Amino acid sequence: MIFSKNLFRPLRDRIVPQEQHIDKRSMLFLLIMVFGAVTICSKSSPLYPLNNWDDANCFFTVGKSIANGRVLYQDIFEQKGPLLYFLYSGAYMISHNSFFGAYLLEILTGWCFVMLSAKTMLLFCDKKSLFLLPVLALTVCAAPAFEQGGSAEEICLPLLMYSVYIGAKTIVYDKPVRKREWLVIGITSGAVLWIKFTLLGYYFGFGLFMLFYYALNRWGKELVYFLTFLLMGELIISVPVFLYFMAHNALAYLFEVYFYCNIFLYSVTTVDNKFLGLFLNLRTGFVSYLYNFWISLLMIIIGGIFVFLRSKRLATLYCTTVVTTFVLVYMGGRCYTYYPLVMAVFMPFGLVTLYKMLISSGKKWPSSAPARTGAVAGLTGLWGILLLLISPNTYMIGYSKEQLPQYRFNDIISQKDNATLLNYKFLDGGFYTVSETVPDCRFFCELNMPYARREQEKYITETEADYIVTRDYYVDFREYELISTERFETRQDTYNTYYLYQKKSV
Repeated sequence: MIFSKNLFRPLRDRIVPQEQHIDKRSMLFLLIMVFGAVTICSKSSPLYPLNNWDDANCFFTVGKSIANGRVLYQDIFEQKGPLLYFLYSGAYMISHNSFFGAYLLEILTGWCFVMLSAKTMLLFCDKKSLFLLPVLALTVCAAPAFEQGGSAEEICLPLLMYSVYIGAKTIVYDKPVRKREWLVIGITSGAVLWIKFTLLGYYFGFGLFMLFYYALNRWGKELVYFLTFLLMGELIISVPVFLYFMAHNALAYLFEVYFYCNIFLYSVTTVDNKFLGLFLNLRTGFVSYLYNFWISLLMIIIGGIFVFLRSKRLATLYCTTVVTTFVLVYMGGRCYTYYPLVMAVFMPFGLVTLYKMLISSGKKWPSSAPARTGAVAGLTGLWGILLLLISPNTYMIGYSKEQLPQYRFNDIISQKDNATLLNYKFLDGGFYTVSETVPDCRFFCELNMPYARREQEKYITETEADYIVTRDYYVDFREYELISTERFETRQDTYNTYYLYQKKSV
């Protein structure tokens, strides 16, 4: 029987593991694995002519604007956290008109994520369990929730995974978190705060559990260290952010755009009753979660088998953080494809359970060298094929730059010196990226804010831009004339028509 005592006996193993560092060979293996997964699945990679995802282009355009002297939120409006745009500003410095810098950032964050996932698994398993990590890379990178590469959720995965690892380690060893670990948790949680604060749900559950856990163990002195070093870490990452806005006299814009707009203008609800509205938002969010990242829920459930059998305290931490993470992501009522990617931080526990089940089944790795080599080659080939087949992005591999409207329009825009451009009534389509133009307009594209469109209408009336781009929206402008039209497969089997307008000659 599948639920026999022999199956669950390995899951109940309570032996405290020895310190198991990841050797250099394993580190290289994980790096190559992440490189392969990101290269195939992310449109930021050189396999693709352009990452044409609207959100990624918004991040890149804002990062480019910062690098060219624009003040975030004051001169250029976008709703994510400042640290995300600072990172994309660095990506822009690596490559001015492509996502190669963002691609390198994705490889780095992906590698850190799987490294911390490996360290979490080694708390409960031996090093042979690491051969399951390609399953993690496959299911995360090829999922719809991965979107097209470069999301805030993707960048935050290693930041969150560090606390997942430390929490599990604390319970396994039954020792308080070290001071330097609290400092790093403060820095990483502060980074999440300044990238996208709706991803802080994990830390609410984690912090609440740790307070009770420390009280239960009567770790009074360690509780002081907990609060002190956590706060120090938060300050280390937060002070530079405040200094940036203070230096530009734009501190009010930080609070207005990042906090006020996101909390009070961005969230949606369909009923007046707040509790009913929250319930309906979470219900809708759960449906979206299942549709876009169901594999993570399955792995969370499988992982729950292990944590419940292993330790009640571990199970409490696990369940608390799963719930708080989910609630904060979806309580605002919006359900974009990439939202559930953050739930990937709980998937390593599912891999632990799968490994324990494999051990209990008596399956063994081939003993002879030729057989092992053949098995590795076969599994690697199958893994790559699955990435190509499952990822919703790979349809665009093989497209050339010349086929994209962004590059075709740029051939026209680049003929005018110091040309200015407006992305009108849709999110950033990559035309700023390819043309290397820096927006002169604060509302450089359509945003989920009620006054953004009014400001864009004003820009057009005052003819502040030399060119205007629209998507699936033909307009008979008084001040502009249509000069080019292009149609392109923006998503698989989903085509959009783009229109390029030029300011009329006086």
